[in-house]
Amino acid sequence: MSFGLFAAVLLIFPDLVKGIPVLEYFTFGRVRPTHTNLVLFGWLSGAYFATLFYMIPRLCGTPLWSERLGNFTVVLHNLLMTAYAITLLLGMNAGREYAESTWVLKLLTVVLFALVFFNVVMTVVNRKEKELYVTAWYMLGAVATTPIIYVVGNQFLMPTNPITGVNDAVVNWFYGHNILGYWFTPIGVGAVYYLLPKLTGNPVWSHRLSMIGFWMLMFVYGPTGAHHLVNGPVPYWLQTVAIAFSVCLIIPVWTVLTNFYGTMNGRWGALKESVPLKFTVSAMVFYFITCFQGPMQSLRSVSAVTHFTNWVVGHAHLALVGTFSFIMFATIYYALPRLINREIWSAKLMDWHFWLSLIGFTLFFVSLTVGGLVQGSDWAANQSANFIASVINQRPFNIARAVGGAMILGAQFLFIYNIYKTATAGSRFSASSAEAGSAMAGA
Repeated sequence: MSFGLFAAVLLIFPDLVKGIPVLEYFTFGRVRPTHTNLVLFGWLSGAYFATLFYMIPRLCGTPLWSERLGNFTVVLHNLLMTAYAITLLLGMNAGREYAESTWVLKLLTVVLFALVFFNVVMTVVNRKEKELYVTAWYMLGAVATTPIIYVVGNQFLMPTNPITGVNDAVVNWFYGHNILGYWFTPIGVGAVYYLLPKLTGNPVWSHRLSMIGFWMLMFVYGPTGAHHLVNGPVPYWLQTVAIAFSVCLIIPVWTVLTNFYGTMNGRWGALKESVPLKFTVSAMVFYFITCFQGPMQSLRSVSAVTHFTNWVVGHAHLALVGTFSFIMFATIYYALPRLINREIWSAKLMDWHFWLSLIGFTLFFVSLTVGGLVQGSDWAANQSANFIASVINQRPFNIARAVGGAMILGAQFLFIYNIYKTATAGSRFSASSAEAGSAMAGA
């Protein structure tokens, strides 16, 4: 997130690093992929690994298959993310969206994911609870599909990319969109199916609906990637298929949101006291906006205005920050006290973390969305005019974006400090707080 804020500042002051020798490694073209890769594979994937290690054993009624292997993957993950940051800042970039890292690091990433997934699968194989809850279905779905998507999208793990031109663009967006749909979405939604009953004390409203949503997601997400190439030089039929399946995504999304709304029945008042629940419900609101906005912007008429604009950047952050990062904040606040037997150190800092993240992200998202519409309109109205005029018109939106980003980053410093103090100075976790589902964690 620090790299993200620095990239936002560079959009306001593009000459900030000009002529400064050390800062030549921090140009926008190097900082931006460092930011996206560390958010996707450092923060979110790391939090997702932890979520798998926490929730799957509890759902299966058995310990994690190998603690030693789990701890090894923690070390490997941290070393790998350090290597990601250094190589990308040095300009070692494959030039493919979400797949910028070098060939060797991609191989090590596959090893990391394989070891984590093997540990999870073996835990499920040795389970005592025979019937799998929907959270386990979502997580196993991610475990089954992610390796295929990653290998195909990352040059088939070859030193040089065997596919070029338009075909490469099609494969790249098969990967870029499906790593969101088959890795980040199932783990995030599965985590909410685990958290919401715990935080509200209500059972899931409909198990049948939850399974319908799971299988529909698995069925319709795959062909949607080409909607990133609408109105581009790819086959018209492929665009149409991607648009049709993108619109169909509304079905699994509505099953999830209906289930979450039904599970919250009679427990909306708990939002006043439970920060994890605030994060979870906010994430579901952002999830609704994400999954309405995504199918709509895949339509050719909408894409003609929004494509290549800041609208798309706002949409991507809506999923990865507003939805899935918020879910992970809730998961950490819920799980950590139960893992280390300590209460969250400060309820006040937890609340500040939520409000700064929510307000900062809302400002961030709105500025990108409105700015994107202005940008697209400028391009449509002034196709033969000076392109720089449309860039200048983005300045106030870029400033608002950076302010929102600074609030988000500030919130994460509070989060990190609170987690550190919880691990070192938190009071003993009590059974009464467990009964309340962390509603008053740290109080």
